[in-house]
Amino acid sequence: MTTLHRIFKPHRIALLGGNWRLGAIVLKNLLDAGFQGTIYPIDAHRESVNGVPTHVSVDVLPFPPDVALICTPANQVPNDVEICARAGIPGIVILSEGFRECGTQGKNLEHRIAEITRRFPGLRVIGPNSLGFIVPRLHLNASHAATLPAPGRLAFISESRALCSPVIDWAAQAGVGFSCFVSVGNMLDVGFGDLIDYLGADPNTRAIILYLQSVENARHFMSAASAFARRKPIVAYKAGRFVESARVAASHTGAMVAEDAVYDAAFERAGIVRVTELNDVFDVAEVLASQRIPKGPRLAIVGNAGGPAIIATDVLLARGGALTVLNPSTIERLGGALPPACSYTNPVDLQDSAPPERFADALRIVIGDADVDGVLVIFAIQADTDPEAIAKAITKTVANVARGAGKPVLVAWMGGVKAKTGIPILKEAGLPTHASPEQAVRAFLHLVSYARNIETLYQTPRDIPIRFECSRIELRKRLAPLLQKAGDDALNEYQAKSFLNAYGIPVTDSCVVHTREAAVS
Repeated sequence: MTTLHRIFKPHRIALLGGNWRLGAIVLKNLLDAGFQGTIYPIDAHRESVNGVPTHVSVDVLPFPPDVALICTPANQVPNDVEICARAGIPGIVILSEGFRECGTQGKNLEHRIAEITRRFPGLRVIGPNSLGFIVPRLHLNASHAATLPAPGRLAFISESRALCSPVIDWAAQAGVGFSCFVSVGNMLDVGFGDLIDYLGADPNTRAIILYLQSVENARHFMSAASAFARRKPIVAYKAGRFVESARVAASHTGAMVAEDAVYDAAFERAGIVRVTELNDVFDVAEVLASQRIPKGPRLAIVGNAGGPAIIATDVLLARGGALTVLNPSTIERLGGALPPACSYTNPVDLQDSAPPERFADALRIVIGDADVDGVLVIFAIQADTDPEAIAKAITKTVANVARGAGKPVLVAWMGGVKAKTGIPILKEAGLPTHASPEQAVRAFLHLVSYARNIETLYQTPRDIPIRFECSRIELRKRLAPLLQKAGDDALNEYQAKSFLNAYGIPVTDSCVVHTREAAVS
């Protein structure tokens, strides 16, 4: 069992509450969420906190905790970390503020914590400046975010702790659930790479969402993300795209920032899908986690509203997608199934009063076109339409036809109170709904981007066999004269090529000449 496993699936939690301002909030959240394990509040001066008996110190507990939550003032934290480490606690989460984001004194405190961590092999530390973590499936809210999110299949890792509570609230309203929610804080020890490694093996996680401002250990991040993205998608929202906003990010977390173009290239190489609008984060993550991956950017649009279809087409073409040209046989089949007033070319216009069976017929025919990589269904509420019946017709068709075709189907569900009655039917069938055609098209194009990134990943061989046949004795014979001629200076081009060639590294053929005539000949 790894230390991170014990942190995120604990049986016993020690809570160092300090003055019990922050600590009392965390304790209340643990209790309100219904955590089934044991909580040990640590306080030498109180008999109980929120009705839970306290203990004098972590080293006198009846059973060793799996994780310690530290909420004490910053200048006390290094001492608390050492006490916890000496008591054999394998995982520590520091929710306290006042470290490198606050200047030199805070940096020195972090250095002390880092030194302590190095002295205890196996100890893992999340934070400092962390909001904490939440595992909804286990009724575990070890954070100072008041809301316990619904259980789900998305993991959220955030560098910004201030963003966490709004995201949780927003997700609750949107009906989005999480497998795990982690605020990494200043990433003194545990970083994005560690958490991606852990969540990559978590059967309850189907996709990861990252909110990041910087990456501390780039090599680990890239290797972990590349390995995870082959199996499950990663969606990243990278803040600090411009010099000015990057400076603001650094002032909040004390993190170093790099050129945004570097992150773009790194994300693409690691198979990560980058979104540039926070509104798209959950849309894209849900689509990536639940939909088939398209073979290309060709989208067919089917709907009962011409205006929204035009908007969808504009966004699709502006962002590099392609509007499918339907095959003549598809157009002929549509003509046989739909009334004459409908449009049989892409976008397929079903007319505003389209009944459920018309949606089903058009979707079934279009999805079967070999030149279609994905389908967007647009429903716009009208006075004489039944959103629940239409939602059922769409989900039944997707279940019977689209999944077998291996193509993604996205839904733009437009309307308010009356229209939203169909949304639960679509969501239950695993069809993420989008409030606008623009959102749906962006989600489709992120699917296309993910497919391309994964293809790039597989272009790199996983294992490169290296055979080196030349013996050391033979190498000495070949290289000794060369190195003697070079003396103390650097090798010239010819000598460098000879050196590389001796090791079996391919180089261009060359020879040395001493006159212009010899070079010409």
